[in-house]
Amino acid sequence: MFFTKFVIPSALIVTGALAGPWRFATTMATKGSARTSRLRVVAASGVSDCLVPATHSNGRADTLRTDTKGFDVTGVVTEVDLTFPQIQNECDCIQACLDRPTTCATYVYKFSTPESIQMGHRTCTLYSQFNLPANVTVQYDLDNGNNKNINAQEIMANNNNPQAGAPVPQAFKDVNGTVPDDDAVSGPVWQLANGKVQC
Repeated sequence: MFFTKFVIPSALIVTGALAGPWRFATTMATKGSARTSRLRVVAASGVSDCLVPATHSNGRADTLRTDTKGFDVTGVVTEVDLTFPQIQNECDCIQACLDRPTTCATYVYKFSTPESIQMGHRTCTLYSQFNLPANVTVQYDLDNGNNKNINAQEIMANNNNPQAGAPVPQAFKDVNGTVPDDDAVSGPVWQLANGKVQC
């Protein structure tokens, strides 16, 4: 996959309102076989722009979402936990990651604790990496002075060292982990070398 730079005529701008206090505005154009879509996340906290890959299906431009519904693709290093009322929706969670460009690369908006389930408000957790594949395990040298922003105390408290890979865990709405939460969402927020953000 590669990206190209181009000018988008204003006639191609499409805006759609979604449930909740946020909306996505998408703009698209094609140049050869390379296509990109610009995703604007409009939240109460402000406006952030992200580049999102797009595909071509049945002669139409279709935006691909880079997030994952119903599963938690995040890892465990540099964990930041945010709760309601600071985070009220998925967009606030993405914005919180965008507000931490040097430490946040993934986010998850889900019911992460029994308290969040009881209150009926999902939490937002920010990380610097993704879930590891099943046959990968990483052991951190938490006492090494070269470590920076890895939340060593929290990693030890949560028994996340070594970090063992596993299939991406499903999100649930109940304490027993029996009712899938298809409205939970997780995904990337990547700071690109050209100054753009892909999310």
